[in-house]
Amino acid sequence: MSSSQRWLLFWGTVLLWLGLCFLLKALGVIADPLGYFWPGFLLLAGVGLLLSAFIPARPVVGEEVTVVDLQGARQVSVEVEHGVGQMEVTGGAPPGAALTVSRGAGLKVSSRLEGDRLAVKVECGPSFAPVGPEGGVWRLRLTDEVPLTLSLESGASQIRLDLQDLPVTYGKLEAGASRVTLIPPARVPNALLDVDAGAAALNVQIPEGVAARIRLKDDLAARTVDQSRFPPLGGGVYQSPDYDSATYRVEINLEAGVSSVHIR
Repeated sequence: MSSSQRWLLFWGTVLLWLGLCFLLKALGVIADPLGYFWPGFLLLAGVGLLLSAFIPARPVVGEEVTVVDLQGARQVSVEVEHGVGQMEVTGGAPPGAALTVSRGAGLKVSSRLEGDRLAVKVECGPSFAPVGPEGGVWRLRLTDEVPLTLSLESGASQIRLDLQDLPVTYGKLEAGASRVTLIPPARVPNALLDVDAGAAALNVQIPEGVAARIRLKDDLAARTVDQSRFPPLGGGVYQSPDYDSATYRVEINLEAGVSSVHIR
């Protein structure tokens, strides 16, 4: 379903509900149609948000994207603000582009070149009718040509953060009531990831050949760690036996009231 079709479906449903409220008033069933309309409108919007966040979106062929040019920068910092719904962050930006992002209502992108560093800010509204991209998921593709830093803030969402093919030296994720899949970089000598999550289900998949040091806050509700790869050191710290000598390694700090964490 295209963005225009979702727009028509959403507002068509709203108009039907409004008409029904006035019909009930004309029939003498209710006295205040607007008093009934607004709760129903909020209910429709809430259902749309929940469906967009937790029902997988269909793949889209030939999806239109917004492209941010690399502008000759030697490093890129990306800041993403995401409302609710679904988001996917991976590599795959074309040569000469810092990033591409799904085009859709509710998207704002700005960038500025500061010396040899390009700072990019991406603001994504909810991925549900009538806003959001084609296919119902924001897809962000980052460059692998220069070192990256990434900051992502999101609300109630389903997020796939696949950084394994990207030169991300630092990443920060702040998420609310979300389902998150996080794959750290696979070819970075020293990567640092800070995760601050609310009532989230977090699945961390560390690529083979990458050593990791993982710090978990003690009051996490549930945790499952592959201790054959990351033996416990005490105090909520798990670490690969070869961490200090490994060519590629990542340090992950997990904080806040995360409901469940699975690390393998």
